Amino acid sequence: MSNKDNCDYSQTGADESLLELFSKGWESFEELEETSLPFNSTEYQRKVKDAMSDFEKATTVINQIGLFSSNEIIDEISTDSLQYLLLPFFLGKVALKLQQEDRSEVLNIAEVYFKDFLQRCQEYELCEDVKTNVASEGGNTNELAQLMRAAHARNDKIAQFRKKKELEEFVKKMKLAVRNKSVDEEVRREFFIKFLNKSIIDANEELDSIKLEKQMVDMRAMNIAGGNKPNQNFADVAAITNTEQAEHSHRNHHHHQQPKRKPMQPFIITRNSAQKAVFGAGYPSLPVMTVDEFYDQRVRDGVFPDEEKVAKMNRDQAIAAAQDPNEKEDQEKAIEEVQIENDDPEYLERMRRMDEYKDVVRRGDGNRYNRS
Repeated sequence: MSNKDNCDYSQTGADESLLELFSKGWESFEELEETSLPFNSTEYQRKVKDAMSDFEKATTVINQIGLFSSNEIIDEISTDSLQYLLLPFFLGKVALKLQQEDRSEVLNIAEVYFKDFLQRCQEYELCEDVKTNVASEGGNTNELAQLMRAAHARNDKIAQFRKKKELEEFVKKMKLAVRNKSVDEEVRREFFIKFLNKSIIDANEELDSIKLEKQMVDMRAMNIAGGNKPNQNFADVAAITNTEQAEHSHRNHHHHQQPKRKPMQPFIITRNSAQKAVFGAGYPSLPVMTVDEFYDQRVRDGVFPDEEKVAKMNRDQAIAAAQDPNEKEDQEKAIEEVQIENDDPEYLERMRRMDEYKDVVRRGDGNRYNRS
């Protein structure tokens, strides 16, 4: 067997291993999204670490075989390779599910993954670079300019929401068929492109959430550094959610000191042999819960409103306010046609009352004021 044949064989083996690792990690990620296991349970955290391990190994294989090149465009990437562009996005989503003492480290790692994913998508022209509109406003900070910026931001959010819902519906509908390869290559390629577009929106939303959570972590770190007692609500939640761990730690605190854990480092897909620089360990804070956990606890206590209900109300109001009058009229006509086809009893009763009213009140009878 020649050297070239040896090379081809090793390349094929690497590709098979890569697909197996990626598929296994993807399935684990979806299981984490749908499971009812508690976030802080040992089984849930084990699944999180297993998924991260599979995605990290897949990333290592991609770097070894040089799957992506710096001088290629998205059309030059094979359909089967498109899915691997999702690796940093999946790693960011899974990293946020990790529960450990240094929450700021988790946030920094996830932020690296999401930014790397968006940067790669920008390089392949799947999304535009995020730019501010301050310069275009000419530095004008008057009330009208602020309202204009707020209106643009609101319209952008509504448009992004609609686009995301459409992409989610398509991905959900076609996912099983694409995985089983029961559709042709053109449909599979469209699926991965739309999955990437949906993930771009998700990544931007996650970065906004990370920014807010970092502010909370920083505030808590400053309170601890200043000698202030942490918020009692956080302590109460920690006592409820981590009772067994706290008791175990208290019993063993005076017996031995836990060895210092090695800081996490993100696995980045590289386009050359040089590895990218990564963020180091972040702030020296010890958060006991995430923003989502804190909010959920306050919802259960009745202090905060239910997030899903409020989001649905705001979403419906925003869509109704931004809806074009002609589009709204078309929707009403479509609903009316469906009611007629289905012989909707409420619609038929309303029409009968309208016919009876027209029989009694003729056209123009109510418009005789100041007429001779």
